[in-house]
Amino acid sequence: MIRVYPTLLNTFSLFLHEKTNSEGNLMVDLQEMLDRINRVPRPTTEAQQKGIDFEKAITTGANEEAFSEYVIEKTRALLPPRYKTQVYTETRYKDCIIYGYVDIVGNNKAIDLKSTRVYTGPKFEYNHQNLYLLGLQNYGIKTLDYVITDFSEVYVESYQVDSYNFSELYKEIDAFSDFVNSHRKQIRDKKLFVAEDDHTQLSLF
Repeated sequence: MIRVYPTLLNTFSLFLHEKTNSEGNLMVDLQEMLDRINRVPRPTTEAQQKGIDFEKAITTGANEEAFSEYVIEKTRALLPPRYKTQVYTETRYKDCIIYGYVDIVGNNKAIDLKSTRVYTGPKFEYNHQNLYLLGLQNYGIKTLDYVITDFSEVYVESYQVDSYNFSELYKEIDAFSDFVNSHRKQIRDKKLFVAEDDHTQLSLF
């Protein structure tokens, strides 16, 4: 059995579909894919750090003065009045356990905070974090909202477990499982593999 998190599956999606950057270079080549699987340390980019800082500003108020007051207030207005942060959830598809932490859960809704340099929607329609919906539905949570900012404006993408088509994500998980099995000798992160009897479901809260 394979235990994997959505960010890794999203990286694999870029690799699988041979996505290129503005210069025409592959965004994720074979070595990069293996490095991501093996958790080879990578420096945090400026954009990533800004996103981390923004999430902290929204949920804790830390250094919120570094961001537009308009963006801070509009983002907070989209959050439930009471919520929990970094809520663990997981689901299973065939021989894969997909696990991770949802930024915010409250009022029967899950929210993931995102930042981007330029926003063109829908940006997260095929994001593997949408699989969180399958684990969260056991707790009565049926909606996942992406609250997205380009630091000038705030946008929302909303997905519901009852209407979302998971088939494209499932295809990529199948391809990821095949990739892992075919490159098993190159995979050093043994935490990726778990025995059936080693797995225990963790509580949502």
